[in-house]
Amino acid sequence: MYLRPGNLQRDFMVEEKKENFFNGDPVTKYEKTENLVKGILANADTGQSERMKHRWDQYQHSLTHTIVSHGKPFAKKGDKLILGNRVFLILLVDDTGSLGISTIYYVEERNDVK
Repeated sequence: MYLRPGNLQRDFMVEEKKENFFNGDPVTKYEKTENLVKGILANADTGQSERMKHRWDQYQHSLTHTIVSHGKPFAKKGDKLILGNRVFLILLVDDTGSLGISTIYYVEERNDVK
């Protein structure tokens, strides 16, 4: 991992996905939590996309960035990570080694979700 100026750890706010039913229809809503994820944001390269496509069972998927964080996961698949006016939807959470030492969030940057 290379730490260049401007690519240091940043604080991402976590919004948790909540699913309810309204008149029998499923409704998805996001609620702010007190959790902050300190992580390093990086663009996903084509090699990562090729290695991860089997997890989504599709050849084209929307993986755009990865966020590497120290410690156990504080967010889960489907949650949102917010950095200023940028919104990242979590596609996959990888607790590297299952030891709680570091976590990789595979995310998609979204402009239509606020």
